[in-house]
Amino acid sequence: MIEYFFQKENNIIQQIEIKGHALYAVKNKDIVCASVSTAIILTMNAIELFGLQKKVTFQLKQGYFFLNLLEKDEIVNNLLTNLEYSLKDLNKTYSKYLQEKII
Repeated sequence: MIEYFFQKENNIIQQIEIKGHALYAVKNKDIVCASVSTAIILTMNAIELFGLQKKVTFQLKQGYFFLNLLEKDEIVNNLLTNLEYSLKDLNKTYSKYLQEKII
């Protein structure tokens, strides 16, 4: 199962952690893992495209993504909020394979 967690302060996303494997299907045919990976990559590509990569630090490896906000930025927060929305939307259909971690 993939677990995701968004830490917020005053409605600003401060940290994101996404970890695990969906196990919806065999490797390279898992549409849940592919969807989560695509959402992460699109978000990080947009941050880079807008020249905002110095406002965050991140770690990305197989089965794990962690992002830490270094500097508040409206565009970055909007992109991260879109990532959160995308994961919650996927969770509606694939809740057996994707779960929000509540702390």
